[in-house]
Amino acid sequence: MSEDFIIDTETGIKSADIEQSIEPLPLFNELHPMLAQTIPKFDVSGLPNSAINILIKRLKMTMKLYSGIGLSANQCGVLQRMFIIGSGDDSWACINPEILETSADLVYEAEGCLSFPGLSVRIARPAWINAQFYNERGEQVQMKMEGLTARCYQHELDHMNGVVFTQRVKPVALQMARKHQQKLIKKFTRLHKQI
Repeated sequence: MSEDFIIDTETGIKSADIEQSIEPLPLFNELHPMLAQTIPKFDVSGLPNSAINILIKRLKMTMKLYSGIGLSANQCGVLQRMFIIGSGDDSWACINPEILETSADLVYEAEGCLSFPGLSVRIARPAWINAQFYNERGEQVQMKMEGLTARCYQHELDHMNGVVFTQRVKPVALQMARKHQQKLIKKFTRLHKQI
């Protein structure tokens, strides 16, 4: 059986059925050193770009697999200044994200992270932000975000700057959250053994 190949000048030689072979990316935990790195700006002059479009599809697939509402490229070991936010089919890529303006801080009930399974903490973040980023077509987007969308954007932007959400919590609160996390992990492990 022969396989057709196409030559894409942006990404090299690829199989004709590349869309069907896209798989989720690995998801790294809190100990991965890339989570502590500031990710350099992406050169948006090359957008749109088929390789970036594939990366975005893989990030969306990974986020959906883990039931997330945000996922940064560096959480998957990819050194690109971009992340995905949203849920289901209503998610979008933010490349070279920035915050232009913020409101006063509000404390949210719980914030989690896919790289910290089972950990949930209360964090003060602005209730709304004016954000600026590039989409996968290389278009600059400015958008006012509120509530959960604003919080998610700020959380993922922290990842781009080498900041994880546990750094925004007081030590005693983090210690209590870690104890609760350990209980959840033990409970999940027991339930998984029963299956």
